[in-house]
Amino acid sequence: MPKTLCLSRWSAFALGAIGSALMAQMALAETLSIRVGLQSVPPDEVYTAKDWGSRYDLKVEHSSFSSGADILKAFIAGRVDIGNGGSGRLVTMAAQQPELFYIIAANQYGGDRYGVIVAKNSPIKTVQELKGKKVGAVTGSGAYSTFRVYLDRIGMTESDLQIVNMKVEDLRAAVQQGIIDAAVAWEPHVAIAETMGVVTRIQSMAGVNESPNFVLVNRQFADANPEAVARYIATLIDLGEFISRDPKEAAVMAAGQISKKGVSIDPKALELSFTRIKMDPKVTDELLAELIPVAVSMKAAGKINAVPDFKKLVRMDFYEQAVKLRQLSK
Repeated sequence: MPKTLCLSRWSAFALGAIGSALMAQMALAETLSIRVGLQSVPPDEVYTAKDWGSRYDLKVEHSSFSSGADILKAFIAGRVDIGNGGSGRLVTMAAQQPELFYIIAANQYGGDRYGVIVAKNSPIKTVQELKGKKVGAVTGSGAYSTFRVYLDRIGMTESDLQIVNMKVEDLRAAVQQGIIDAAVAWEPHVAIAETMGVVTRIQSMAGVNESPNFVLVNRQFADANPEAVARYIATLIDLGEFISRDPKEAAVMAAGQISKKGVSIDPKALELSFTRIKMDPKVTDELLAELIPVAVSMKAAGKINAVPDFKKLVRMDFYEQAVKLRQLSK
């Protein structure tokens, strides 16, 4: 083949590559905005500690909520475009309002991030010993839904317990003061209470259900602003990789962020909590399948009429675009 032809083909290829890169840079040059609801959990605290959207010219307007249930209430009300919540509330939304949202990412998951705690001096060693006793929980949370699946596995039901619906921030003190006999909580609340030396974790939900915390986007917003959604997912991929690579530094960042709210937390507690949390934004069939036992349990309890088809709610194109954006922005 003549050298001039080879060079012309190489030039065309190079120009095409440069053109694609320039188009990507031009696309990212326009600053976009998105409203996001975040929880008082370690990964979200790390997210608020840094401007993760700047790499992608994305202005993330985040609001903090005490639980995923509260986030999704705000999501339904239209106060945020993006929300992440536990499996229980998601199953309810999928059964009752599937037209409202798309599932676009997995924010955090792993049953080990949920635990049953009792006071340090409590004689209770197993969940079975809690029969007839007061157990505090956030009843609309993924932690509680996973706990219900666990109860099914050990031959118990929630009617065997005196469930006390409480805010997650109040559970540790209520256990410590003997107001309730135990509590079902999520990280970092469990690790913090353990590090303080005031509670004992008697049961992890590891192996019960991965209980993925999925990221939802308002359908109307996503259809009108697909680029903003893709950029946001790109920031979640960055966040997950950072926490996995340097959990100690992530813990310091999270502790610093929490201290701004007037609360002092030992970074070691947050580092421990990160060892109990899995993070990878990619939605897989395996993660979606983890919603099924929760939905089956809720259907059996009469909370929903049918088990939803969760796959129909997933939009993977935003994640795929996010992966490309990260490659082009390096």
